[in-house]
Amino acid sequence: MKVLSTIRKGILAGAAAALLASVPMAASAEPVTLRVPSWWFGEPGNKDWMEKVVKAFMDENPDIKVEGYNVAYGAYADQMLLEMGSGSPPDVIHLLNMNIGDFLRNDLLLPLDDYIAKSDISKETYSPAQFESPLMVDGHTYGVIQMVANYVPFYNETILKEAGYDKFPDNPKDFLEMAKKTTKAPNQFGYAAMVKPGSYIQTYMDVAQWVIANGGHFAIDGKPTVDDPRNIEAISMFKELFDAGVMPRDVDKSTYRQMWWQGKVGTLFDGSWMMGFAKAGNPDIIKDLRTAPMPWPGHRTAAAFQLWAIPKDAPHPDEAFKLIEFMQSAKWQKEMVGITNAVSPRLNSLPDGYLEANPWFATFQEASDKYAVSIMPAGLELYGNEVLKIIADKVEEILYKNRPVAEAMAEAQAQVVALVKN
Repeated sequence: MKVLSTIRKGILAGAAAALLASVPMAASAEPVTLRVPSWWFGEPGNKDWMEKVVKAFMDENPDIKVEGYNVAYGAYADQMLLEMGSGSPPDVIHLLNMNIGDFLRNDLLLPLDDYIAKSDISKETYSPAQFESPLMVDGHTYGVIQMVANYVPFYNETILKEAGYDKFPDNPKDFLEMAKKTTKAPNQFGYAAMVKPGSYIQTYMDVAQWVIANGGHFAIDGKPTVDDPRNIEAISMFKELFDAGVMPRDVDKSTYRQMWWQGKVGTLFDGSWMMGFAKAGNPDIIKDLRTAPMPWPGHRTAAAFQLWAIPKDAPHPDEAFKLIEFMQSAKWQKEMVGITNAVSPRLNSLPDGYLEANPWFATFQEASDKYAVSIMPAGLELYGNEVLKIIADKVEEILYKNRPVAEAMAEAQAQVVALVKN
């Protein structure tokens, strides 16, 4: 019986082995491929950082591949809306606080609350703007800020000194006076902003810088506040400068930016990229260029953000957030600043020695860390650019038709309220 049992075991073992041999082994899991379109893949400097961080991510995560590719900035939002609407969304998309409303309105974005709660993105590590509208809507977070575009005074120190100023003003009254004293029209202007009719988004952005710095905004928690007294006061000051002739009028933004780096404009409220423009356009002027906080007591600074978001129907949301978290980590944010000169939303992200080499950048970083306020009307992002156009149209009437500021803003308030109601 023992011999028979042994033979039987041998036969059964052989049969089992034969059966296993006849069953194909499961194929090893294929790497997940993330599709990540961004205009940064096509821009000098920005492209260098994107390619470097993506390679490092794939080296650390061999089971994830990243297919990063360039989509032009101007066509980006429309193309993403088309792809997502057709049911073939990428895994990670690159948006701004100026256009995220279109995606939220169409319920196209994935809430990231659970992911962020498990990450190190917190109020201790990130810009306050990360935790405000338009990234947070109805208690949910729909994006992670990638970089911050703060608008602070970039000024020509030589022009100010020639007018008797040893330092930049720290209040709006003195700034208005300085802008007048540094104007020698038509060859030199004390200040420049987008006041040429027909460019409503740029006009809105430049006026909003004054409104936000003055403590106001055009909406709070979704409630229109266009005719808030602080807004009226700020726009009245802007109108005073306009009437005083301290701004070039019939020129576009590209032209007056060029005038600035040519030494023909004393002060701009603009972004950190302007130093790169100046270096390329007129290297000799770099020694004269300085930055300062917004000349209001609170230093509130209008900010536009670029951000990462995950489509609601993204194929690989877990891996997508893993990539976002990697790109926004302390190590790679320092790399981003060093390579691109962009302002990071992550606190304490300046590379060693960076401020010593670029002292002008300190103002931008401080504004991001402490003072940044989204340039979009808080809570009205779902209405896209319609609100911006209403406001900018009334500003043009104030500037060119001498409409009383309070009257024009009251009319704009009524129009925005009607838009929201309907």
